[in-house]
Amino acid sequence: MMRTPPGVADVFIAVMILFAGVMPEIPTMKSGRVRAEHRTWDVAKRALLKDVNGFLDALTSFKTRVDDFGVPELNWREVRPYLDLKHFSFEVIQRRNGMAANLCSWVRSVVSYYDVLCVVQPKREALAEANRRLEQAEEKLKAANDKVAALQEALDRLRARFDKAEAARQAAQNDVDVAQKRRTLARRLIRALGDEKERWETQIGQRSIEDTTVVGDALLAAAFVGFAGPFDAISRKQLLGTDWIPYLRGAI
Repeated sequence: MMRTPPGVADVFIAVMILFAGVMPEIPTMKSGRVRAEHRTWDVAKRALLKDVNGFLDALTSFKTRVDDFGVPELNWREVRPYLDLKHFSFEVIQRRNGMAANLCSWVRSVVSYYDVLCVVQPKREALAEANRRLEQAEEKLKAANDKVAALQEALDRLRARFDKAEAARQAAQNDVDVAQKRRTLARRLIRALGDEKERWETQIGQRSIEDTTVVGDALLAAAFVGFAGPFDAISRKQLLGTDWIPYLRGAI
């Protein structure tokens, strides 16, 4: 066909993208990607349908290449935008071209098969491995929990003994504190009594002197109260210091 019904060319272009790097007839860049300008019906027709028998053999042997991971990863990424096209389905393409509809179904099937092979299956294997590790981890966790429980029980016993010893230590410390306070008070009392002894001895000596001057002191006090009271502080000071005390000393 010189022209294809709408959507049919996309089917052959998708097949050509899948065969990039697999069939030498597919024009690709160095990266293995089919150029945008080569994604046409004319290029796909020349690359795929020039040798129909070889094309059929490539289709039937493609699954083996997928199983052997012989299809470049780039091809799977490049073909997925075509699968997202609204018209890229067996029902839509079948109304336009039966052979292209079968190829469209083949493309979707082989991509789904690749997803199961390279995506779902490794995840299942990873899940199985994760479950196995989880079981091992749970066994280790149980053993660790048992050990922790035993250590916790021993810790509780030690803590009870510690609390009892701490209570005894605190009681002994309280007794020591009380004894130290009593000793401090006793020392303070002894020092105070010693100071009082000196003061008492001084007072006894002073008392002996005061016994000889008590009459004069009484006379001076009575005179001060009786005669100096009405005067101000300056006059009282002058009477006491300048007049009376020298006079009494001279009289004695």
